[in-house]
Amino acid sequence: MTILCIDTATENGTVAVARDDGSIVSKRWRSAGRHGENLFGYIESAMAQTGVAREELSLIGVNIGPGRFTSLRVGLATAKGLAFGLGLPIVGVGSLRVLARAIEGDAGLVRVPVMNAYRGDVFAAAYLIGDGGVQELAPALFGSPAVVFGRVRDAIAGRPVALGGEGVRPHAAVLEVVFGEKVDEAQMNLEVSTPDAIVAEVQYVMRTTGPADLDSLEPEYLRPSDAKLPGVR
Repeated sequence: MTILCIDTATENGTVAVARDDGSIVSKRWRSAGRHGENLFGYIESAMAQTGVAREELSLIGVNIGPGRFTSLRVGLATAKGLAFGLGLPIVGVGSLRVLARAIEGDAGLVRVPVMNAYRGDVFAAAYLIGDGGVQELAPALFGSPAVVFGRVRDAIAGRPVALGGEGVRPHAAVLEVVFGEKVDEAQMNLEVSTPDAIVAEVQYVMRTTGPADLDSLEPEYLRPSDAKLPGVR
């Protein structure tokens, strides 16, 4: 199965092409709100480097959030357009589960991915990830750092944790108080999507859940939109 994975959930974009032999070719970039201008170029570049034509693809995988509103819509619209045009199945995967796969640690550690949700809020969750699969201990949460981290701490019930994500740095002090864990530089620098992580999550979801419905697949924002109708407070 040859898979094209697309992730534009944040400013850090990732396109990965995974082949049956386990090889992955990826393109990664940083774009402040301009994924729509660059995405197809990176897709074509990754596929050309892999030597894969569009007709050889078997599956489209896409990050559906949480993340930035416009960035998520760009990635999902592109993925759905390709899936429809090529007659391929599509799989949507969550940002926090993908990020959790990028956090290093053995199967006994609870992986707690942390993303910035802007305006001082965070997205976070908690997972056990091992050879047997993924166990969700705390679902994807949105809110103030103290509230979200407290809910995650209660859900993991004292298990050892491994923290990671770009949301760790601005909230390191709160995390250390809540979890009693000293955070390090490597944990702070993890991006939402690494090629290996998103490919692994797409493969896992396809294997365990199957493809998504193309028509009903939508972004999972978690937080309300900043845009408001006139007169609405």
